[in-house]
Amino acid sequence: MNETSPGAPDGIPGVLMGVLVLAALVVLAVLWAKLKDYARSKAKQHLFARRDHREGRQLVAEELHFTLAAGTRDIRDAVLSSVRLAPRCPAVMADAYVLEATDTEIVVAYGSALSRRNFTASLELRSSGAFGTSDRQPESRRVDVVWGIRTWTLSDGVTDGVSVMRRLREDVEAALRNLDPGLHRTVRQGRSQAPRGDER
Repeated sequence: MNETSPGAPDGIPGVLMGVLVLAALVVLAVLWAKLKDYARSKAKQHLFARRDHREGRQLVAEELHFTLAAGTRDIRDAVLSSVRLAPRCPAVMADAYVLEATDTEIVVAYGSALSRRNFTASLELRSSGAFGTSDRQPESRRVDVVWGIRTWTLSDGVTDGVSVMRRLREDVEAALRNLDPGLHRTVRQGRSQAPRGDER
């Protein structure tokens, strides 16, 4: 004689009940993990890394626009020689390095061969015409220069590499001011872009 629970022929509802309980436990475990991740992310953004969170959002949202009297080649050479950059992509320890350099743009990346690329930034150079002509002084060119973060990553909702972003921004401005102390600088909201993902 086959023993089953009372009122359950052949034990099928008992098996079904076990499957449902197991599925409910899996759903609860997934929800618990999501809740823990969310709480950790919010705690990092608003408690532990509050300053980096705020400053990171500002650094990726803003573009620095400079107008200065210098040649594009002089600007390019000054930035490449005075901004603190690794000579190539580091193998192990993340650092800022030149990803690409042309006559009109310098693209800088931060990362290493073993880790991900945390962010990229670019310096765009555009000639905007001549100015300052006189009998004694040859014509000078005015160049518009734009510095901004192009791609970036987040860890627990906080922008990665904030201190390096800040350092590069300061180095670029110092290099340009050495070329033309009277340059014109404005800060504008950059192109609205999303980060490459909330990677950990």
